[in-house]
Amino acid sequence: MADTDEELAEAIRELARTIDELSHELESPRRRPPLRPPTPRELLSFTDEVAIPALLAMLNSSVRALEAFQRGIEIVRTEREVRDRTSDAVTVSSDRANELRRTTLSRLDTVLSELQRATSEGTLPADDRARSLLTDARELRDEVDERLTDATDELETRESSTGAVEIDVESGRPDDDGSNVDVDAELETLKDRYGPDDPDVAADESDGGDADETATDDGTGDDGGDGTGTEEP
Repeated sequence: MADTDEELAEAIRELARTIDELSHELESPRRRPPLRPPTPRELLSFTDEVAIPALLAMLNSSVRALEAFQRGIEIVRTEREVRDRTSDAVTVSSDRANELRRTTLSRLDTVLSELQRATSEGTLPADDRARSLLTDARELRDEVDERLTDATDELETRESSTGAVEIDVESGRPDDDGSNVDVDAELETLKDRYGPDDPDVAADESDGGDADETATDDGTGDDGGDGTGTEEP
């Protein structure tokens, strides 16, 4: 019985030592494996963990850039629509002003015609009062016409100013006919005026040439006579 208890105690102590060694082994830092080339599985894992998030970040940046570009296009489109609406509004206002001008002047002309007819037919007394009314009506008609014309011109000026300004640029310089000089003709004129073709100058030069030739001949003869060796007494 004592032996059995002793064996049991030894077994328990052995078990305790084994558990302590196992615990110490588990608590110690894990040793790094030796360096080796990565396996295909590790490469795929690295791709999944690093490369794919980087690609997703690039895609997000591209999407944000496209969204910013789209907003820029919308701003430009909005500005163009506003400009077109402004131009259309100015055109409509100009058309309405012209229509109002024509309608108002037509009504005033009708009133003046009716007053003139009534005065001529004797319906209204042709006195100073009637003539004064007709004069005032004509002046009002002219004043309205002038103001409406000014308003229409102002609207048309605004409409033209909203459009693009185009400048015609011609290539090269325009030829100025008055600035072209015929050099050959000028040289011919100078030759005709100061050249040796002048009759007086040509005659003088001819006489001078003959005199020089005569003097040369005389000098040659004298030299020849002296060369004979004959001495005069």
